[in-house]
Order: sequence, then C-alpha cells, then structure tokens
Amino acid sequence: MENFFLLGENLPPEIGIQMYGPEHLIWLAAGAAVCAALSLIYRGKPQSGRRRMGLVIAVIITALQLWRIIFQINAGIFSLDYLPFHLCDVVQALVLVHAIRGGTLTGEFLYCLGLPGALSALAFPDWTRYPILNIQSLQSFITHILLCAYIIMTVAGGDVRPEIKRLPKCVLMLLAFGAPVYIFNKVFGTNFFFANWPSPGSPLEPFEAFLGNPGYLLGVIPLLAVIWTFLYLPFVLARRGGSA
Repeated sequence: MENFFLLGENLPPEIGIQMYGPEHLIWLAAGAAVCAALSLIYRGKPQSGRRRMGLVIAVIITALQLWRIIFQINAGIFSLDYLPFHLCDVVQALVLVHAIRGGTLTGEFLYCLGLPGALSALAFPDWTRYPILNIQSLQSFITHILLCAYIIMTVAGGDVRPEIKRLPKCVLMLLAFGAPVYIFNKVFGTNFFFANWPSPGSPLEPFEAFLGNPGYLLGVIPLLAVIWTFLYLPFVLARRGGSA
C-alpha cells in the first residue's frame, strides 16, 4: 500500500502491472461481471428507477474524474497531458448529458464510439506503469468499467436502440471533437485521442509500422469497420427477422 498515492511519470518499472497479466485479467473479469449485473438490475427497473440508476452511475463517473484531477493538482504533477481531452473524457461528459436529458444521437454516439473506446482502454490500458493498488490505476479501471456498464445497460434495457443509419452523424460528431484536439496535440505535444502516436500495445501500433506517423491513423477505418460489424449486425438481423 506504500505505492497507493504514488503518481508521476518517473515510476520504477517493476511496480507496474503486466498487460494481460493476472491483475489485468482479474479487472477484466470483474468488469464483465459488473456490466452483466448492472444490466440485469437495470432491465428489471421501471423507467423512473432506470433514470435514477443512470444518474447515479453518471455522477460517480464524473466525481471520479474530478477527484483524479484535484488529486493530481494537489500532488503537483498536473500538466497539459492530464487535461480531460481524451475520447473517454468526451464520453464521460456525454454519459452525464444522456443520463440527465437522454437523446437519440447522444445514445448512438455512446454505443458506436464510446463503448469501443472504453473497451479498448480496458483491453490496452496506458496506465500499466502504475501498481494495481494505486489511485491512478483504480480510478482508470473503475471509470472505464462504469462507462461500459452505463452504455451496455441502456442498450440492454432498450432505452438506446442502435441504428446504423445514424453512424454518419456520429462520425461528424467525432470529427468535431477530434479536429481541435488534433491541433492542440500538434501545438503542445500532447497525445489526446492517441492522435500523435498510438498507445503502446494497441492495434494501431502495427499500422504505424506499415504506414508511419500520422499514417497509422488510417488504421482506424478498418478497425471501426470490424467493430461496427460486430456491434450492429445483431440489430440488423433482428430487425430483418422481425419484419419477415
């Protein structure tokens, strides 16, 4: 527990966790269990109960984000790199918006881009340099698990109904968020949206080897095509089966 409050970039390499090591796999299993349990609870609630449950999760996510920033400021390590400009930070804000006022397009964005983003963060975490019992590691795992849980439970409950025809508008939203972030990255040398260099161990790394930088960003296109096929094919088939 002596490393619980240890923050900063110059961490001893031996204290971090191994990607897909025992600690990482335990977090992934726990996250899957939490998502399944919250989805079952959500489906069994009336609409008023669902709204309260969604708000509670959204507020917890927001509080964890604010807690992280305040703690980093107090620790004297807060910098431009810690600004909430990553895709998952955008998703956190949209979860709060959706929990308060709903919205078809907001729900679609959360499903088609927020869910893959949060799952990718859990599958290829960029915080493995921190030990498992560390404030940064715990906040990152819990926040991303709750993001996945919120999106999955609202889809499982039928409150978010994915429609492939809304994808172009979601892509435009992504570009609206990403364009200024890309410029910010180039000016200040940050890596929000992983638009300056790929996250270590992520599927974008092989694209960098073949396409260079920033060519590796083109790898997002085939990756999203595969992801969206898995995300939307069940709904397309279900609608076709229902209309048959």
